[in-house]
Amino acid sequence: MNGDIQFDDIDFAYPARPDVLVLQNLTLMARAGEITALVGSSGAGKSTCVSLLFRFYEPLSGRIAINNRSITDYNLKKLRQKIGVVSQEPILFATSIYENIRLGKENATRIEIEEAARQVNAHDFIMQLPNKYDTIVGERGIQLSGGEKQRVALARALVKQPALLLLDEATSALDNANEKIVQEALDRACRTTIVIAHRLATIRNAHRIYVLDNGRVIEQGTHETLMLNEGSRYCEMMKAQQRIENDIDERTNFTQTEDDDQTKISERSPHPSHQELDDGDKYTAFAVSGSKLTERIRAKAFAHLLCQEVAFFDRPENSSGAICNRLSSDALAIQQMTGARLGIVCESIVMFGIGVVLGVFVSWQLTLIVLSYIVSLFVIAVMHIRWQARLNKRSDDILGSASSVRPTFRLQYHVH
Repeated sequence: MNGDIQFDDIDFAYPARPDVLVLQNLTLMARAGEITALVGSSGAGKSTCVSLLFRFYEPLSGRIAINNRSITDYNLKKLRQKIGVVSQEPILFATSIYENIRLGKENATRIEIEEAARQVNAHDFIMQLPNKYDTIVGERGIQLSGGEKQRVALARALVKQPALLLLDEATSALDNANEKIVQEALDRACRTTIVIAHRLATIRNAHRIYVLDNGRVIEQGTHETLMLNEGSRYCEMMKAQQRIENDIDERTNFTQTEDDDQTKISERSPHPSHQELDDGDKYTAFAVSGSKLTERIRAKAFAHLLCQEVAFFDRPENSSGAICNRLSSDALAIQQMTGARLGIVCESIVMFGIGVVLGVFVSWQLTLIVLSYIVSLFVIAVMHIRWQARLNKRSDDILGSASSVRPTFRLQYHVH
């Protein structure tokens, strides 16, 4: 699998839209040991090429070959094992950084994992974490920043030494310094690499660049040769991105002072909404008591957390982010129930009681009929809430499993 990768006259349409060709007579080649870049507007077919290489789909016509051998002749599991992929939004699992990187190569040693992390400049930030490589990243890597997640995903792809590396805007969340280090490491690796890029500045060193439009190759060449043609699509895209970046820099500098001034004015002159004013006028006592209750709950909850043993904070569900979220959201939920809303509930209960008493005096028969109807509505509402809660739980479980299907297949943790 160390040969050239060829797309020969590929036609493809997704099963959901069989009448819309995403790729039309697509022909391109990624030479062994070189970096090949695919660029173009959204919907041009760049990510579709990656899906076809993984054989998530089969082309309608044409042939995809590696080393002049059709990919359909390769064992599917072995084919995917030889391919490393990093997407713009990498999927990390709710386990440690060490285990997430090891998913790229099940029998990887500690030395191999740390070396892969060093290649993508991830080792230093990992060692600064409290538990280093044993740090739990949380659901979908929520405990890490976007750039840190991308570096962990890059290390996971590199640890198995893939013959082919697919990068779908894999360095978009990195700053310039880290992006340069990662790019140099990928260049030194001298492995076959296909890069999907929206930021054209990241592919200047690519050996060959293909510009796609509506599923076709409209231009190809190196960065220098494509820039020589003033009227080329690539040249226009590059100039447009440079103008946008310059405009963003100018606007950032211009608005920084204005934002600071507006922030100071807002802090000195808070303006509550009309709804807040209305609720404050009608239920002032409830609003004040709700705020004080929230303050006491947060203070006591925080004091109780400080008394917990160290092992309590080692549990994944008790990470710093989860604790801060509970202190914020749980107390806020209680405030919403005990503040102005409690006044509305009390008012409704009193008015309901007065209405029932008056109804009994006027016509007790009609009152019983209305009460039976209200009780029926209450029972139905409770049943609906319970049914909706069970449905939401099942949906979350199914969607959570389904969203990890493609990353799991890419990592080869499946059974044929």
